[in-house]
Amino acid sequence: MNELATRTKNVFQSPRFKVGAATMVMTALSAFPALAAEGDTTSISGLLSTFTTIAAWLWSEIGLLLTFIMGQPILLLSMSIFFIGVIVAFFIRVFHSV
Repeated sequence: MNELATRTKNVFQSPRFKVGAATMVMTALSAFPALAAEGDTTSISGLLSTFTTIAAWLWSEIGLLLTFIMGQPILLLSMSIFFIGVIVAFFIRVFHSV
C-alpha cells in the first residue's frame, strides 16, 4: 500500500473523523421523526404544502442573506467578482466550442 493510501486510511480511522461523521448522521436522523410526526404528508397535497412551507422559509432566509451582503461593500465586491468570473467563463466556453 502506498503512502497516500495509508495516510488516507489512517485519517478515516481516526477518532476525530468518527465523531464528526457520527454527529452528522445523528443530526440528520434526529430531524426525520419530527418531520414525520407533523401533518398529513401521505397525500400529494400534504407533500406540496410541506414543500411550499420549506421553499417560503428558504426564500426568506436567502432574502435576509442578500440584504446583509448588499449592505457590506467588501462582501458585495467579492460576490460581484465571483459572478463576473462565472459570466466570463461561460462566454469563454461558448466561444471556444465554436
